[in-house]
Amino acid sequence: MKKTTMVALFLIIPGITAFLFFNLWPIVYSVYLAFTNAQLGNFPIYNPSSSVEPLHFVGLENFRWILSDPGFRDAFLWTWIFVITSVTLKVIVGVFLSLLYTSKHVKGKFIYRSLLIIPWALPLLFSVTVWKFMFDPVFGPINKALKSIGVASPPNWINDPTWAFVALNIIEVWLAYPFMMTVITAALQSVPETLIEAAILDGANYWQRFRNVVLPAVGKPIAFATILTSAASFQYFMVPYIYNAGLFQDKFLLLYGFMKAFGATPYYGRASAVMVIATTVLAIYMYVNVKITRLQEGAKG
Repeated sequence: MKKTTMVALFLIIPGITAFLFFNLWPIVYSVYLAFTNAQLGNFPIYNPSSSVEPLHFVGLENFRWILSDPGFRDAFLWTWIFVITSVTLKVIVGVFLSLLYTSKHVKGKFIYRSLLIIPWALPLLFSVTVWKFMFDPVFGPINKALKSIGVASPPNWINDPTWAFVALNIIEVWLAYPFMMTVITAALQSVPETLIEAAILDGANYWQRFRNVVLPAVGKPIAFATILTSAASFQYFMVPYIYNAGLFQDKFLLLYGFMKAFGATPYYGRASAVMVIATTVLAIYMYVNVKITRLQEGAKG
């Protein structure tokens, strides 16, 4: 028995070591940096600069600075606005497509469903780059199509803050609807046909059947998918960074933190404080939503 235990430990130690080094250690070190004055001139991998204070513990100073910065407040507010708008659109599109492709009246739905998950398989960089070209105010096909139907001055989807925000919502729906559709479709297929047939016999119309029979049966899977995708929207970084980092640096929390670390004046302590705040807020948000939707009861059951 002891020999078996030693062999098991020998096999799992490399995996545990890799996990601690590549996952846990960066998190712990980032939290440490959030309480220091770490910046480009005094960071350990650089030669200390005489014009910069040596690396030392500053307590909650970085958090006080971040919370008093108008840029952080704007980024925090706009991040939540994006969560609300993008998640609403993703749920609507996901439910609509799921209902459409679980309908008996749709022919070839398995082929359509296979084609609709293509965005899931494409690299993010490729997808965002293509969308950025499509939204190009001069050469993009979207504005050319708008001009062809009589729109004299199509929106500047790249540099106008409002229209660029709309464009990001469209891109996010494109990137996320395969996940929403997959989860909701699986839930819809588990709804017993006998319940729907009984509702039809009782004279319920389509909307009444959806609201009173289908929706209660798939409520938890939809809530689960909504919570996960809202967490992803809260951590939105790569898409706005590729699309127009300069325009959105004060509009998304993680992009704001990234610019504090790698912008014109790198300040790693403040950037780490942003990430600690974002992680804490996201953890509280997830916990509250799981409690409200009672998802943990389904897991326990």
